[in-house]
Amino acid sequence: MRQHFEQDLSREDIFRMIVKHLDVFPLTSLEAIREVIRSSLNQRGLIGGMTKQTGAASITYNRKISDQDIQFINDCICDLLNSRVIQPGINDDNLELPWISVSDKEKLETLVNSQS
Repeated sequence: MRQHFEQDLSREDIFRMIVKHLDVFPLTSLEAIREVIRSSLNQRGLIGGMTKQTGAASITYNRKISDQDIQFINDCICDLLNSRVIQPGINDDNLELPWISVSDKEKLETLVNSQS
């Protein structure tokens, strides 16, 4: 488990990123949304390959996304589903989760504008 750093993403940061992703990609998947968050954490140096100096030796390891970040992502997705901004499915071939689509563009636009 990783310690909390000032650079960590807050729930609000994650929600903002998800809303921006949905604005650009109204037909998407849960995995695509999760990858956006992973990419941001990796760019901030909070996950990915890490090297730690211990005396004369260095240890390299791979730090993964935290359980807290995963919970934040899931909470944000559930909030968007419950408020009917998004819905499961994108077409006849992909009617269920993990595929999602924007169901209320006006609500999404309100969220995008409030996040700016």
